[in-house]
Amino acid sequence: MPFTDHNGNELRRLPLLYRLGRDFQVAESFCWRDPRDNDRVLTIPAHNLALPPGKGNSTDFASVPPFLWGLIASFGKQTLPAILHDSLTQDARLAPADERLELRRTADEDFRVSLIDSGVHQLRARVMWASVGMERYARYAGALAIAVIAQLSIGVLAIIAAVVLGIIAHPLWLLLGVVPAIAALAWGKNMGLVLAASYLGALYAPLVAAAFIGSRLEQLLAISIWVGTGTPGPAPKAEPTLRWPDRGATLPPQ
Repeated sequence: MPFTDHNGNELRRLPLLYRLGRDFQVAESFCWRDPRDNDRVLTIPAHNLALPPGKGNSTDFASVPPFLWGLIASFGKQTLPAILHDSLTQDARLAPADERLELRRTADEDFRVSLIDSGVHQLRARVMWASVGMERYARYAGALAIAVIAQLSIGVLAIIAAVVLGIIAHPLWLLLGVVPAIAALAWGKNMGLVLAASYLGALYAPLVAAAFIGSRLEQLLAISIWVGTGTPGPAPKAEPTLRWPDRGATLPPQ
């Protein structure tokens, strides 16, 4: 029973207010009990309905780019963990600048644990955890983000090259796939994140690329139809590849 209502009963429903677009707002508070420490209970507060959309405790569930919805759903078993994560990341955004990265690291780890506790299988939980972990670095780590993203990109390419060359050239090329694991050791306590992001990134890269290209081809076709039929209104747009909403927080530029 990882998620409960404010009275401690198993959570069987969660009222949400839809505010158009992709934003929902939590209408009733609920709690999450950390399975690693039963004394640690986090409360996700209800949204103040007097606030406009995008302010306060709002959520878009799992922030999966629309072109990937065929691979990872935006809602499902991951819905409550995603709302928990949105609330915790909002707290991190409002914290002093020097505390945000560590608060996000804790929030991301809580997200991973709550995903598994909610029945999401280990691989999918790792994929979602690695995604938010990379976003954490990109948002809060400054120059360090450039290093981790560069290493991740090179690692993914190395793993893909190892597989391709190992098949078409010589099996010894497969040893190239070990290099990202060795390089990940340099990241200390964040080694697991870099390791997971590298190998899972390589696993999903072909699927992500195909889905991304497909969404752009659909947009091109939609624009052609829009022009050909003279349909009023703005030109069709592809949904964003990444969406990191501010949730209404007023923060200095990152």
